[in-house]
Amino acid sequence: MAKFKKRLLIDVTDLDLRIEEILAESDQPALEEPKRGKLLTLFRATLEYGRDRLRRHHLVGARGKYIVQGHTYVMDQLLRRLYALSVHHRAALEEQSPEAKEGGPLLPRLAGKIRQRMKTRKPKETPFALVATGGYGRGELAPCSDVDLLFLLPEGDPSKALEGQVEAMLYFLWDLGIDLGHAVRDINACVEQAHAELEIRTSMLESRFLAGDQKLFDHYKATLNSEVLQHNPAAFLRAKLIEHHKRHERFGHSMFYLEPNVKESPGGLRDIHTFFWISKYRYQVQRPRELVAQGVITEEEFRTFTKSRAFLWRVRNALHYRTGRREDRLTFNQQVEIASEFGYRDRPGMRGVELFMRRYYQMAKQIGHLTQILLQHYETGNPESGENKPHLLEDVFYLAQDKVIVDRPECFNDHPPRLMKVFEVAQRNAKGIHPETLRWVTQSLSLANRAFRQNSEVNSIFLQMLNGKRAVAWVLDRMNTCGLLGRYIPEFGRITGQTQHDLFHVYTVDEHSIRAVEALRHIKQGKFSEELPLSTRLIKQVPNQVILYLATLLHDIAKGRGGLHEIKGAEMARVICARLGLAEPSVELVAWLVRHHLIFSRTAFRRDINDPDTLAAFAKQVANTERLDLLLLLTVADIRAVGPSVWNSWKATLLRRLHARTQEILNRGVFGPAELVELAEEKKQEVRALLRGQKEAPGMERYLERYYPDYLIYYGAETLAAHYLSLVAWLDEPLAIVLRDMTESETTEILVHTQDHPGLFAMIAGALAAAKTNILFANADTTKDGMVLDVFVVQELTGKPLVDPKRRAEVQEVLQQVLFGKVHPETLLNKNLPRLTKVAGQGFVVTTQVVVDNDFSDICTILEITTLDRPGLLFTITRSLSQQGLQIATSKIATYGERVVDVFYVKDLFGMKLTPGKAQRVTDALTKAIEELDKDILPSGRIFESASALLEGPPATEEAQTAAV
Repeated sequence: MAKFKKRLLIDVTDLDLRIEEILAESDQPALEEPKRGKLLTLFRATLEYGRDRLRRHHLVGARGKYIVQGHTYVMDQLLRRLYALSVHHRAALEEQSPEAKEGGPLLPRLAGKIRQRMKTRKPKETPFALVATGGYGRGELAPCSDVDLLFLLPEGDPSKALEGQVEAMLYFLWDLGIDLGHAVRDINACVEQAHAELEIRTSMLESRFLAGDQKLFDHYKATLNSEVLQHNPAAFLRAKLIEHHKRHERFGHSMFYLEPNVKESPGGLRDIHTFFWISKYRYQVQRPRELVAQGVITEEEFRTFTKSRAFLWRVRNALHYRTGRREDRLTFNQQVEIASEFGYRDRPGMRGVELFMRRYYQMAKQIGHLTQILLQHYETGNPESGENKPHLLEDVFYLAQDKVIVDRPECFNDHPPRLMKVFEVAQRNAKGIHPETLRWVTQSLSLANRAFRQNSEVNSIFLQMLNGKRAVAWVLDRMNTCGLLGRYIPEFGRITGQTQHDLFHVYTVDEHSIRAVEALRHIKQGKFSEELPLSTRLIKQVPNQVILYLATLLHDIAKGRGGLHEIKGAEMARVICARLGLAEPSVELVAWLVRHHLIFSRTAFRRDINDPDTLAAFAKQVANTERLDLLLLLTVADIRAVGPSVWNSWKATLLRRLHARTQEILNRGVFGPAELVELAEEKKQEVRALLRGQKEAPGMERYLERYYPDYLIYYGAETLAAHYLSLVAWLDEPLAIVLRDMTESETTEILVHTQDHPGLFAMIAGALAAAKTNILFANADTTKDGMVLDVFVVQELTGKPLVDPKRRAEVQEVLQQVLFGKVHPETLLNKNLPRLTKVAGQGFVVTTQVVVDNDFSDICTILEITTLDRPGLLFTITRSLSQQGLQIATSKIATYGERVVDVFYVKDLFGMKLTPGKAQRVTDALTKAIEELDKDILPSGRIFESASALLEGPPATEEAQTAAV
């Protein structure tokens, strides 16, 4: 848009005329009633008009700089006039002679007096100075930011008149609705406070004269410079650096928070402020551009700061305008709205909001990287000075101040592979890279061209680093931060700063990929030997670990390109690996891993891994144990790098089980009907051996004979024995509810043994939801005598097992109340659970999808339901399935942030798979039922014709009603 002029935001000439009209009404002081009320109305209208004009400019694309400067300008004009009204108007009235008051119009004479006094500013008539500080002092007033003012007083005790003037101004500003931060001090108090508090000293660096005694302000600046700024500057620099590091620690030293703080997060505006504060303090400059002339930063670095700051200003302005308050956190909802406001539109593979956030993170990354280099430079100083003289490592690489440096910036032009070599030297010697050298690398990135990418020496160095003994993730991160990794692998550059707008993926795609490599390195180093014993053992057996690291680094390389990223990613991985000079078999193995990097987790978390058909299909895809092992390691690293709370022991357990059972098939072959019968008999023998000699052993045979082979094959021998021991005392009762600790997976297993009945699964799911538990897995096994064992694996909503005795009793009580028909699940849900508007996924749109698979299993139809996570969802789904007359054999519950994927293995009333027509009716019913969840409450009333028919009556004994281990 065309540049607008700040003076057009408000008509100052008209403002002055209207002020003069109000003043001319009487000879009362301006800030006393009734003049005060009229002036307040005038100032408020002027302020609202100026702010409204600025908001209109913002909405049509005004640069962030103009908006913050525009708000500063409007506030400056009002404050200067307020000062004049408080100080000069009273003095002008006092000088009016009786003759002047009686003869002729008052307005011109009085206005002239005020203007004359404002020009001359005699000390005795301007008893204090009005000073802007902080962000307002910098001239960067955001739409809803507070206005920081210093009322600078002359030395000595203030007079009553002076106190009255300051007080009158403050009350006027408060009544005007200004969010004010103020201090009233003389110069000595300012110096004292500056020495005592770092924040005040920093704010004073931004001091800007507004009105009043110019000489007093000049004296204040001179005193501040001599007694504060020049007093132990090294201590101030250290304090600001510590403050900078602590602020970064609060955000985990990551620029890629899901909901970043535009001001405080790493790579935010505060990083720029910190750099300029330290520069002003150290180099005594008033404007950032002066740092270019002094050689502190280059012209290109200054442009980077300016461009990035302008973008962040505009984002922050949008946040303030949209929320109507001082809001700096870029929430998910605001991300969507601001992306639309800024003109970002959806495109194949990426939503508009993801494009916007990618731009945000790219800017944050530039700010964070450059600020970090320059601040580290302040800390380390000149590597050529001091006692720690550089000593040669090799070629042009030296060690100084315990960091790797190069002898001159031109060395990269002389031999471009040194751009890559400097990182390898640092990695091999376990040293950091000096910030000045990193700056030179960043300034030389144009050398990383096509010839550089095809250079065999460069490729050899990169692969050597990838297979290094230490700091592999560290070196990838440093290369990525300075931009070299994205220039060397342009495909990786495309995913730099790329986000996925959901609650599941905490990091940008590039950071996630590097963190996944780091997870592999930690596994290799044995850091997770107790938590991940299988992965720790397997990674030591991988013959060529470069293949695994490359596949991990490239597994999401096609994100944001539309379509299935694993398919496109495999093709891109082939091109990249060939360019790196890998042999053809290695190229194909990396491509295969990228192509199939999702199947391990999808099978483990969304399919019944005890089902022979599932295992056979997965084993066929994997084909051999080498791929199986590599795929498990890649999957573990991938999940652990998604976010801090994504990995858990339950997922680890599922992955280990799938690996073990697939390995057994790969070694022994696919199980046929005869082998399954034989396997069931083997399980019986194992259970007999486990229970041999125990007093409960005699009843075990009867227990096992009641079940079909599926149950025996499904669980391990230890689990079968545990089920029997937990239930043996209540097997003859109509209902038994047992809670069993699952230490390995940090979950709780709930066993419900009772008479089989349509809708039972839904009733249990509803009761557990009402009891505020998180259901991870459920399985139902009917017996030959009409009973059923429903097994639910649950956790607390916090992701922990149910260990508190009171909580366990509460869950049992809810289950009993529901299963005895004393209360309906939907009644409990409506009473106990928060509504959709209160869940974490509010503001996200997840289209409900129901996928029907009739081919994966020989005996069941698989329903895969993807939708927005919300309270009561599992109960709603299972209730709908029950109403459609379906039997639920197994369910797998997987949550990915705001999105949930529920998988059900189902049969019809006759134990058959669903026909296409029936499947369509089920799909329609499920979709409608889920849509009903968006209403205020769950539908009330009975959902089962005879809930109480589940049991003939209460259990025969009190112990049976409260059965628990």
